[in-house]
Amino acid sequence: MTAIRGSLPRHHGVRRNLRWLLALALTLISFSAMACPDVSQNGKALAYTSDELYSAKTHKVLAGGGVDLAGCMSLPGYGYVMTAPDFTLTFSANADGRELEFRLDTECDSILMVNDASGNWHYDDDSNGSLDAKIRLGKAPAGVYDVWVGTRYSGNCNASLVIETF
Repeated sequence: MTAIRGSLPRHHGVRRNLRWLLALALTLISFSAMACPDVSQNGKALAYTSDELYSAKTHKVLAGGGVDLAGCMSLPGYGYVMTAPDFTLTFSANADGRELEFRLDTECDSILMVNDASGNWHYDDDSNGSLDAKIRLGKAPAGVYDVWVGTRYSGNCNASLVIETF
């Protein structure tokens, strides 16, 4: 047995370590891709027409989550959200081409992220004054909007999402 061990090339252990490191790297890449907001999932279903949202609608939610947006290269902004959206809004009958606004009222430094009916991402941190977020979309088309209510830093807090047309 001593002769067999002695005849193995010195780089045998290096190759094994490289294979292990490659497998670990691929696992981490796969994990980080899974740990990002996912538009194929649905949040709490909401359905409103443009006229219905001319009077603001408020929905309570727990802001935050375990997904750190810093690890999601294709998405804008920083903060923490859930993988699935908090809300999935079906928006209809916007014949007047009104603006669609999402805004937060929270007890913390909040962020807001929306994937609109055209598949575009929108992000905001503090546009609603203080530490709350707001996104206003001009001439919003009818369709599905996924909404994530997050926190700028790790942790959760109570929040209200307000949706309104102008």
